[in-house]
Amino acid sequence: MKIKKLIIKNYKLFRDVNIAMNEDVNIFVGDNDSGKTTILEALTMVLTGRINSSSVYNRLNLDWFNADVRNEFKREIEEGNTPMLPEIEIEVYFSTPADEELDIRQFRGSNNHLHEDAEGVKLEIIFDDQYSEAYKQLLADKKIKDIPIEYYKCVFRSFANPEYYVTTTSRKVAYIDTTRMDYGSVVSRFVTSSIKEYLSEDDMTDLRHAYRANRHDFTENQAVKTLNEQLQANHSFEGKRITLNLREKEIDEWKNDMSLLLDDIPLENSGLGTQNMFKSEIFLRQNNDVDVLIIEEPENNLSYSNMSMLISKLSESVGKQLFISTHSSFVANKLGLQHLHLVNNKKIVSLTDLTEETYNYFLKLPGYNTLRLLIANQAILVEGPADELIIQRAYIDYYGKQPIENGIDVISAGGVAFQRYCELAKLINKHITIVTDNDHDIETVRSRYEEYGDLVTPCVEADNNLNTLEPSLLAVNEENFEKFKAIVYHGSDIKQHDAGSILQFMIKNKTEWSMRVFVSNQKINYPQYILEAIGKADADAEGNSDE
Repeated sequence: MKIKKLIIKNYKLFRDVNIAMNEDVNIFVGDNDSGKTTILEALTMVLTGRINSSSVYNRLNLDWFNADVRNEFKREIEEGNTPMLPEIEIEVYFSTPADEELDIRQFRGSNNHLHEDAEGVKLEIIFDDQYSEAYKQLLADKKIKDIPIEYYKCVFRSFANPEYYVTTTSRKVAYIDTTRMDYGSVVSRFVTSSIKEYLSEDDMTDLRHAYRANRHDFTENQAVKTLNEQLQANHSFEGKRITLNLREKEIDEWKNDMSLLLDDIPLENSGLGTQNMFKSEIFLRQNNDVDVLIIEEPENNLSYSNMSMLISKLSESVGKQLFISTHSSFVANKLGLQHLHLVNNKKIVSLTDLTEETYNYFLKLPGYNTLRLLIANQAILVEGPADELIIQRAYIDYYGKQPIENGIDVISAGGVAFQRYCELAKLINKHITIVTDNDHDIETVRSRYEEYGDLVTPCVEADNNLNTLEPSLLAVNEENFEKFKAIVYHGSDIKQHDAGSILQFMIKNKTEWSMRVFVSNQKINYPQYILEAIGKADADAEGNSDE
């Protein structure tokens, strides 16, 4: 069973989204609250009928409806209209099966959002018509203020139209959420499977007897007898004796009392990283026969080495289709950037949507800058490490904090790569600021970014003679040259150096002088194009935080 496509309508952040899936690995990357978890939830709901370990029927609530759809309904009601009742639809389209173990061809039909003749299943959260009269009366009495969720039902259908039982597909799907501390169920499954695999029926009978004997020994303990004697002497109820005893339990209750120990330490007392690693290990082992693995933030609470081990195991899940949400550049890079789905601004795009040349460029990168651009509230792209340090220090001097504290990431991309990042920014509809050298030709530099419109703001030194960062900084600090020189140059022959020799030193030692500026307890002056860059990025970051 392979998933070809997922369509989500009116569920949480997504009003109408169509996601084409990769046949092997699908990695959903985005900032907090971008919708990564919502995508995995939707997939799990339609295939298993469950959300957060509970039945969809039991968890149905108003917050599932897209906020815009819900607000539009409420506004229509307030205006005295009778709006259409909103519906949530989640559809999964399957690839044509290559095996017969689960014959999904029984799900083939055109009863889907796209009216395609395809194999698939869907979850509809819709108004239950049996409550039509009650709803009409409430409307007439003006008692409807919001979507009447109490009159809604969940319906699972195949594209062939008949309702279907999610148990058909749920047995081919496994879901693990490392953000939840539900190690108890993992231990229970591990204990049950281990007993079944390694113990005979006679062994289990012996253990049941030993467990009951142990409970009997407890009740026969002298301290328990003393307690009951005191209770009988001092308490009674309607002439009846009061005593205490252990509850009678089922014969296999001993299984539930077993605790799993790692090097003699109970799992529940181990660190969250160890718990998650163990949970993931058992999860992969116990779900060897499933087709679809859904994993929420596999990096959660894991050290670098443990995360490396887990990702290696995920990579070895041959024949399975992986769906993973992550914040981690490492996870995404290890599993392959070609598998990325970028979740941003209620949109999902893939790196494969880029031009082939740009796509191949990003595949060759370590992956970290790619995700930094995606996840940052705002991004400033610079030529190299020296520009990065100066921009960082300028921001600190003017705003009193690091730019990253306001969601602004300063990324050293290298001038030749700017066009690649611009294409990526256009794909995800994210504004970026570029700080670049003018190369003695301002107009040509600016013209490179005109096709991107307001999405890209190039900030360039206005004086063609000041072609790079070093001469620009020297020029703007001309009046306080001695102070500036003392910050960037620490040689014993400092008095012998003029502006020309300091410029040569700066050009040859970019990281050294820029780091000195960054850590200095004295401030310098900054060129106007740098001030423009940090001002623009800060204003955009503030604007985004207000949305």
